[in-house]
Amino acid sequence: MKNRKFRFLIYAPPFDENIGGVIALHRLCDLLIRNGEDAFLVPYYTKPKFSTSVGKLKNILYPLKVVKYLLIKYLRIYNVNKMLITPVLHKVVLSDSDVVIYPEVVNGNPLEVKNVVRWLMHKPGYHTGEISYGKGDMYFFYQIIFNDPSLNPYIDHFLTVVWVRDEIYKQTNFGIRTGTCYMLRKGKNRKMVHDVNNSILLDGMSHDEIAKIMNQCEYFISYDTETMYSNYAILCGCKSIVVPKDGVLKEEWQPKKEFRYGIAYGFKDLAEAQKTKHLVYDVLKKLENDSNQSVKVFIQKVYEYFDGKEYIGWKRYLFVSHVMNSLKIYKNVWSLLNNSPLKILKSL
Repeated sequence: MKNRKFRFLIYAPPFDENIGGVIALHRLCDLLIRNGEDAFLVPYYTKPKFSTSVGKLKNILYPLKVVKYLLIKYLRIYNVNKMLITPVLHKVVLSDSDVVIYPEVVNGNPLEVKNVVRWLMHKPGYHTGEISYGKGDMYFFYQIIFNDPSLNPYIDHFLTVVWVRDEIYKQTNFGIRTGTCYMLRKGKNRKMVHDVNNSILLDGMSHDEIAKIMNQCEYFISYDTETMYSNYAILCGCKSIVVPKDGVLKEEWQPKKEFRYGIAYGFKDLAEAQKTKHLVYDVLKKLENDSNQSVKVFIQKVYEYFDGKEYIGWKRYLFVSHVMNSLKIYKNVWSLLNNSPLKILKSL
């Protein structure tokens, strides 16, 4: 039984169809509302950082990036996806019934909300090189490989929100295919292991453009080891390859067997991957259907932690206080008896 109604605040960047984590945050807001909860997106604008480690051209463009950032922030330019229910709060008046959901890249508590949930959609500190979370924060992970047991010892705290987009990513070419396409994304600093001169880079393209190219090419090569595009390629009829990280075994890269279906972990794994490619669509659709159940469990656990914990904790506090006061009374009575005139007389 809920003791109060929470309002969920999802701290999220503007919608970007090319960033999986952003899509997941917006989709989570949509699913929370569809499950009867009050949920809102709160704009999270990433301020450009000046760095001495990047090229001179990027630093020359830094002032322009800052101006763009300020214009977007103060003019309240914020993209959403019209297919999702995602109301936006540009100005937040906080209450004790607010629960904020931060992606793992957010350090501290920018909104100063009392109840904080950290959603680990990648390994903490991977993107920022910093981990600064609060005591008492609650943690959920998108995949078990992103969990940090030192922060979250609960293996059942998973929150997976999947939006397959199979209306876009589907096989339309059942004939001849040639060439390769590839993605860098989070693997942009890795060493290239294939001939990029005769390969199409997909980074920055729209979903429609990517799906079209995936239906033309025979191979899709991903330097990002954790991206949905490896699965999208399979749906489009591509042979999907993930470039392995040095020293990381296949089972370490992806512990769950069904999440490895159809994806070759290295070029030598292609023949094995082709044996399970026909299973990928059903696995993805099951994940999508399970997303709603995942959100239901998430809601229940959040209420138990922040609402039930506080309410039950208060009841326990009253009970313990009552017991302690009773013990004090008994102690005082015992002390009086021990120092009673009768005891004094007996000692004479």
